[in-house]
Amino acid sequence: MDRSSQAASVLGVDVGGTKVAVAPIGRGGEVLAPALVEPTTTNSQEAFTAGLSATLKRAMTEFAEMQPTAVGVACAGTVDSERGVVVTSPNLPLREARLADALQESLGLSVVLENDANAAAWAEATAGAAAGCRHMVMLTLGTGVGGGLVLDGRLYRGAGGGAAELGHVIVCAGGEPCACGGRGCLEMYASGTALERFARDRAGTVEDEDGTLAGLLSAGRLDGAAVSKSAQAGHAGARAAVAELAYWLGVGLVSLTNTFNPEFIVVGGGVSSLGELILGPARKALLETAIAPNRDQVRVVSAALGNSAGVVGGGMAAWAALADGDPADEGGSIA
Repeated sequence: MDRSSQAASVLGVDVGGTKVAVAPIGRGGEVLAPALVEPTTTNSQEAFTAGLSATLKRAMTEFAEMQPTAVGVACAGTVDSERGVVVTSPNLPLREARLADALQESLGLSVVLENDANAAAWAEATAGAAAGCRHMVMLTLGTGVGGGLVLDGRLYRGAGGGAAELGHVIVCAGGEPCACGGRGCLEMYASGTALERFARDRAGTVEDEDGTLAGLLSAGRLDGAAVSKSAQAGHAGARAAVAELAYWLGVGLVSLTNTFNPEFIVVGGGVSSLGELILGPARKALLETAIAPNRDQVRVVSAALGNSAGVVGGGMAAWAALADGDPADEGGSIA
């Protein structure tokens, strides 16, 4: 029997470096109640696991009337979903942490573990901007650049859970040094950090005609959010910085389109709030440079789920595991 047919809801969990969000998720990806949000405990691996378990127990009580029967955890870092292990995480004290087993033992429910960017991609492919498609790429443009892949209706993780590090596709050989050790990664050209750098380079120049960027710089407030706001208000220097980011995003989209031939590329993250200011030029570069038929078959769109993508994606991974009867299955599939 399809065990999901007897379930009322699952708990979707989005675990970040500063907070944990938990919400009950319906079969179609509906967020059935406002998320419970609590701080992440980061003192040690043991304290993190205990703190997360306590948060989930509170959520099980708060959402008891929705009868959650499984838990899907979207966690930042390199995640081996098959083993339920967080291999490493940049902002959490986790190294080879058997998180799924620990939570399952504590909660008495089936627990599925997924990388947060993969979860966001799965959410957008099942309940968001690319709902129902079988081939999609997701980029999250934030402080860095993350990614996720849904190929032939299944979430693609690679041999050890490390696939879809799309922020580290090389777009400028020998370019800006990246924290990963490489040079010229997409992350260095299409992130909020990159936008700040592009604006800083223009502060006080002729493009910064009214000194807006220079003023932000001198006040210590020149960050990606401020540049985005200035660009949306029509400031020439900020617009030029955004145009530079859009160009490099387009270069990245060409490589992704040629490699994966997706139906959709979904762009999310804080930088995506710029909307058509970045997506319009990026699409133009894609159409001019990518090969046919790939360039004619892909749609580049903004993400639809926003900050709820993590909890929805975690929840949808749990629903897929319930339907398949195996929490270690490769994310289920899109019918």
